[in-house]
Amino acid sequence: MPQTDMMRGKDTVLNTLLDAAKLRLPKDVSAKQRRERVEEVLELFGIQHAKNHLVEKLSGGQRKRLSVSMELISNPSLFILDEPDSGLDGVMARKLFEQLRRIADTGKIVLVITHTPDRVIDLFDDVIVLAKDSARTGRLAWYGSVEEARKFFGRERMEQIVKSVNRVEEGGDGLADEFVMKYAQARTNGGAA
Repeated sequence: MPQTDMMRGKDTVLNTLLDAAKLRLPKDVSAKQRRERVEEVLELFGIQHAKNHLVEKLSGGQRKRLSVSMELISNPSLFILDEPDSGLDGVMARKLFEQLRRIADTGKIVLVITHTPDRVIDLFDDVIVLAKDSARTGRLAWYGSVEEARKFFGRERMEQIVKSVNRVEEGGDGLADEFVMKYAQARTNGGAA
């Protein structure tokens, strides 16, 4: 069931998460266990105070946290989020990423796609920079630590790194081919960038 169908505005946060738990947890999980899991997720994302509120009455930040909570219900070991901070102000985005960091600290892999990494870069262990070079989209231009990325690209801020690999017609520097090749050569030569 698509997430938009599950987040019905006339339902409460609690009922929305209970429905998600019923759909995403194994059938042998009891109603009591589902409820306990929902309470854990409500606590983790700081929305337990809003559990009896209607979804349609939530703020944008609360809706984002509810949406992410629905994905976390099944306790996945790999958690992939595409721009979970879109539409959030800096403060709300920071809180969301801090919660995602806490999830990562439990041993889960949290992979986040963001176009505004500088406001939360201190929360990342590693970064992946993908680029569209002259051959195709999604080419690996970097994978490694934040500090190593800064050295490799010769830029201090992550958004400057993104700009460097973006195409000129997208407002970037158009250096994707150069960095994709540089990274591939560094990997071939034993990882020295």
